[in-house]
Amino acid sequence: MLMKTLENKNIWKNLFLILCILFIMPSIIYLLRGNKINDLISSFTFFYTEPSGNLTFIKILSTILFIGLFGGIAFVYYKILKYNKKIFTNNKKMAIFIVIISILFLIMLPLTSTDVFYYIGTGWSEANYGINPYYTSVDSLIAENEEAKTDEILEKMPGIWKWQTIVYGPVWPLICKILSGLSMGNLMLALLIYKMFNLILHLANTYLIYKITNKRKLFTLMYGLNPLVLFDGITNVHNEILVIFLILAGLYFFIKKKNILLTVIFFALATAVKYFAILLIPFVILYYYRDKKPLKKILYSALWAIVFLLVVAACYLMYMQDIEVFKGVLTQQAKFVNSIFCTISLSNEEIAKIVAQICMLGFVIIYLFVIIRLIFTKRRIYTFSGFIRKYNLLLILFLFGTITNFQSWYTLWILPTLIWEGSKNLRWMLPITIFAELCNIVFFITFEHVLIGMPYSIALIVLIVLNLGRPFLKKRQLPQNA
Repeated sequence: MLMKTLENKNIWKNLFLILCILFIMPSIIYLLRGNKINDLISSFTFFYTEPSGNLTFIKILSTILFIGLFGGIAFVYYKILKYNKKIFTNNKKMAIFIVIISILFLIMLPLTSTDVFYYIGTGWSEANYGINPYYTSVDSLIAENEEAKTDEILEKMPGIWKWQTIVYGPVWPLICKILSGLSMGNLMLALLIYKMFNLILHLANTYLIYKITNKRKLFTLMYGLNPLVLFDGITNVHNEILVIFLILAGLYFFIKKKNILLTVIFFALATAVKYFAILLIPFVILYYYRDKKPLKKILYSALWAIVFLLVVAACYLMYMQDIEVFKGVLTQQAKFVNSIFCTISLSNEEIAKIVAQICMLGFVIIYLFVIIRLIFTKRRIYTFSGFIRKYNLLLILFLFGTITNFQSWYTLWILPTLIWEGSKNLRWMLPITIFAELCNIVFFITFEHVLIGMPYSIALIVLIVLNLGRPFLKKRQLPQNA
């Protein structure tokens, strides 16, 4: 009787809503007190006082609060996936619920990341002061411009980013320029604009998944209510949401419209935000020409590679003065944060760099081997799902085996193509997005980037390994999406 009640009633949906409201309460209290956005301390310090290495009572309390709320939301999220057909009897109710939850996370202030203020500041420095963000840092701008010294948007930029030129592809600073320009220099308005932008993208992504999967509730909810998407995509306003949109748009035009040109263009634009998107394009092209002989596959792939590179190059030409424009891509890989390489970098950073380069080379070899094998594979052996599942495994290998500066929101990269996974792989892949955020509690109880992230990577690996033995979802609950 109890199980029937849990399956048929709205208890999980209502509980999810309540937990989300509790999760945003600190932000509401902060705003009701009349506090300013300029005074907001993000980056793992919202729930407590100034960060320090001392383990205080308030730190323990805030850690329990965060893991309890986020963990509770994640637990109920899986229950909603499990009973999705009984909880949402029609698609309209599902859509309304996703919109309501998404708006709640729109209200929530950036809690564990200051990146959005980097985006805002970078965009404003270009929109208002006319600098090229690939060649002039905010620190340099402030040093040369008296007006910039008292600019509230530039003052809010994290100190670690003020000296750093842009580290993303050219599509992102262009969007930042537009969004920050609309704020007219008001920091609160700027934050709201960026949040609204990501909210719209999130809802668009949910709709694209709904269409691509032929209106499957399970996969629509899997993305639309994913706690990490809501938290890091809407609350912390990371630009992964834009990359996901561009990838999904490309996949939509490929699957539903059979338009390979628009697919290549959208993937190129995604790559011109974050470079990892380039890993997907060969799999789509080779599937499109799967009936062709190997030589023709290579020829067509080369032709589309030219189109792809032309689009990416056109984006870079907006900012390019010299080859320095590509420096930002390498900047992130030069840091050691939250990755498996942190342990090595503690004793010898130079050795860590060599190991990272060896791992990257190893990944490239494996990746090329898989691509070459697909080129010479006999036609009809693999479905599109088969192609994408190979890509997903390579992407996870890339995430955990090559990136030296790893962040929890990077695990969002796997979501656009996770909808082609079968139940067996979903049971261990999907929880990675949850574990990635839960592991951030090591920074609540200690200090951000303690031992440059070694506890984080260890905690994440342990949770993933444990999950392989205790899957969250039973096989029958996640049917294959061929």
